[in-house]
Amino acid sequence: MKFNETTVRILVRKNYGECFEFYTQKMGLIPVWGDRNGPYTSFAVSSDTPPCFAIFLGDAMPMFQGYKQPDGDTPTDTLVAVIPTLDLDGDYLRLKEAGVTFIGEPQFIEEWGMRCTYFRDPEGNLFELNDASGV
Repeated sequence: MKFNETTVRILVRKNYGECFEFYTQKMGLIPVWGDRNGPYTSFAVSSDTPPCFAIFLGDAMPMFQGYKQPDGDTPTDTLVAVIPTLDLDGDYLRLKEAGVTFIGEPQFIEEWGMRCTYFRDPEGNLFELNDASGV
């Protein structure tokens, strides 16, 4: 198992095009394969780096025999995608100006020994932006 090569893949259940635009226009990711029509798009942080993130149309998951999509639209927050940064305040401001809605401002969590903030994508998936350098 190559856990260190894990890629986060979001299953899009609502609006694929809106998610595509969120990750390209607001988050600044570059589509490597696929487009806003789906059913799959992989993204990289720059044109010279490998893909690190992907979205996949949830309606296409039944291609895998035995998969059943859960009912409901409420996020369960059982998985958080963590994005490390060395400039939490700068990235927070850049993303906020791009239209990303944050749950709160960056804050230091003493018990965790780091500063962080959270936001959701258009599907309601939870992301943590953090600086764990201890500053």
